[in-house]
Amino acid sequence: MKKLMFTLALSALVTMGVQAQKQMGDEHNIEVAFTPFGGSPIDGSTLKYRNFLEDNRAFRLSLTVSNSNDLHAWYQDGEINEADPVSPQLNINTKSSTFGIAPGYEMHFDGMDNLSPYIAFELPIVIGNRSDTQEFWGPQDINDAGQPDQYIVWNLGNEQGFTQVGFNILFGADYYFSDAIYLGFEAGLGFSSTSFGNHSITTDNLTAFNMYFNNAFSTEAAGAEVAGEFVGQLPFSALDGVIYNEYWPDGAGSDDLYYPWPNHISNSTIGNVFQGALRVGFLFD
Repeated sequence: MKKLMFTLALSALVTMGVQAQKQMGDEHNIEVAFTPFGGSPIDGSTLKYRNFLEDNRAFRLSLTVSNSNDLHAWYQDGEINEADPVSPQLNINTKSSTFGIAPGYEMHFDGMDNLSPYIAFELPIVIGNRSDTQEFWGPQDINDAGQPDQYIVWNLGNEQGFTQVGFNILFGADYYFSDAIYLGFEAGLGFSSTSFGNHSITTDNLTAFNMYFNNAFSTEAAGAEVAGEFVGQLPFSALDGVIYNEYWPDGAGSDDLYYPWPNHISNSTIGNVFQGALRVGFLFD
């Protein structure tokens, strides 16, 4: 039924577009992705702006922004210790963010009255970051071991960032079904290079961390720095229990923390660039 309705609607738009007016030059343009069969038909996570310098030339700029911040309880009140003192609720906080910008240039061809085909060049740049923070409850001093009334809540963090740059050569077309309103598609060939920043494990209480993970019960051992700086991509998920001690080759107990598999440092690709969603936009002065 959805496909039939979309087909009928598209046919109606084509009929309406017989006398539609496309760009003449000096207009501005805002565009979003259109996915009629998806859960969210209009996807505004990526916005594209165009400035038509002339009827056949345009500067373009795409912006992509995404951010998530989720809080989960992995221990409820009293789940670790029911007696006085009752253990507190412990949380896991997961964050991820992505920011992308892609300046570019378009050259349009005559096409037909309602159709504006073009070739475009763009330089996409994407910066992303992911971090998990997990709360623990335990002693912050070697003399407090086994004394829950002296325990505190402390945090362990796990973070990784990446940067991606590319260059795309694209072919697309805009079909104007009404004055200044169009549907379009875009595809082409692109190059991209991704590099991963150093992976980092941190804590807000070094003594509590060393006592929990490294069985440190001497002043020297409890003050040891976290061996948590890695070069390259290191998968992690606090929600799945992968945040620190899973990076030991045989579990906890080794003197040196390391990751026993190769870490992905960078990636370069050349291949097809295809926007699966339709593009919908409008022109304004």
